[in-house]
Parts: sequence; structure tokens; C-alpha cells
Amino acid sequence: MAEKKAISSTKKSAAKASSSASNTKSSISSTYDSTRRILKDMPLIGNLIAEFIGMFLLTAAFIEMQGSPLFVAFALGGIVLIVGGVSGAHVNPAVTIGSWVTRKMNWVYALGYIVAQLLGATVAYLVLNTFLHAAPSTATAAAPTLLHAATIPKGHEWYIFFTELIGTAILVLGVATALRYKKNRIVAAFAAAFAISLALYVALTLNTVLLQGSTEANVILTFLNPAIAFAANGLSWNTWPLVIYVVAPILGGIAGFLIQDFLHSQDKVACDCEDCK
Repeated sequence: MAEKKAISSTKKSAAKASSSASNTKSSISSTYDSTRRILKDMPLIGNLIAEFIGMFLLTAAFIEMQGSPLFVAFALGGIVLIVGGVSGAHVNPAVTIGSWVTRKMNWVYALGYIVAQLLGATVAYLVLNTFLHAAPSTATAAAPTLLHAATIPKGHEWYIFFTELIGTAILVLGVATALRYKKNRIVAAFAAAFAISLALYVALTLNTVLLQGSTEANVILTFLNPAIAFAANGLSWNTWPLVIYVVAPILGGIAGFLIQDFLHSQDKVACDCEDCK
């Protein structure tokens, strides 16, 4: 009799545990479904999350790969494939401002994108810096440092300004083309990757001569992205850093969109992008 009671008690306990687990799964599933509905009903939130993730990945790749055009191109191509269908993968305030100026997005989205991009770039730099400082140090090796902005050579400010402007214009021209093919992510990824690779190659080549003889380690003059320049300590309240790393990319971004709009209007080949459907 006692054994039957024990068995019955064990079955009841198992049933309660199973019911509790089932309720927990149901609660998790319900929470997940409600979160999906919220994001679907509020697309701006999803776009901002996508921009944050994309900017985090691009900044990490840019800093870790020392701004190498090839590796950064692969990174941007992957980012377009991951989040391009959500936000368009601007991942650059210059792209967002150029898009806003040419009336392809409203100011609410533009402001939100820029904030998300700055946060994504900053968090990426902080995470990399945390891991760097956590690495064991040795007495014989110099302490490693992350890629950061070089000191702007005096007398060459306008040279760097036009390098940033031209490089960003090339980059945004390709990204603006990619944005027209939001549904065809392969084409968009290829266009964005090719554009950033070419833009970085041109800008880095032009600025290499200015860094010859520099005693600083892991420095760069070329960013083509105000958010990455901000994260890499390239910005300050001095005039030239703001003009070079903020004003020049913004002007280049606007120019890139205007040139792309003109070329698209002159294209005689049937286009299947979203704007032409």
C-alpha cells in the first residue's frame, strides 16, 4: 500500500514538473511571438537594431583588419547580406545623411540611424579595447594598441579633406546603387563591397605618403565614415578633425547620391530595382 502511494506521489510530481516545463515553454514562446509582433508593427526599432549590429561588425572589422580594403569589403558584403533587407545597411552616417538630403528617408529615421551607428561603432571599439587589455602582457613585447586616428599633419589638412570627400563619394555611389537593389541582396552586397574596397584603396594610397616617417603605431588617416572616426578617437572639438572626418564625408555622401540619381535617370537599360517597379 505504501509503495502504491509512493508511486502515485512520484507520478504526480512528474506530472507537475512536466506541466511546469510546458508552461515555461509556452511563456517563452508567447514572449517571443509578442516581441516579433512589436518589431513588425514598429519597423523603426528593427531598423535601428540592424544598423547597430551592422555598424558594430563593420567597425570591428575595420579596426581589427587595419582598414585593409579587401577584408573590409568582405565584411561590408556580409553585413549587407545579414541586415540589408531590414535597414538597407547604411552603416555610415554619411550614407544616411546623403539619403535624407536626397529625400529617400525622413528625418526621424535618419536621426535614429545616426544614433544607432554611433553607438554600434563605440561599443565595438570598447569591446575590442577590453579584450586587448585583458590579454596577458610580457616584459619583452610592447603593449598592443588598437587602430586609431593619426595626428593630422600640419599643412596637409586640405589634402586629407579632399581625400576623405572623394573616397566617401566613391563609397556612397556604390552603396546608393546597392540600396536600389534591397531585395536582391547578392547584387547589393557586391556593389557595396566593390565600392568600399575601391574607395579605401584610393584614399589609403593617397594618404600613405603623409604617414611616412610617423613614429605612432597602428595609425590611419582614412576612415570615410564619421562613426568609425568617432570611435577611433579621430574627432575632437578642434576645427580640422571635424571638417575632415565629419564635413568631408557628409559632402561626399551627398555627392554620391546625387551622382547615382543622375546615372540612374540616364540608364536606358530596363531596371528591375524597387524604384522602377
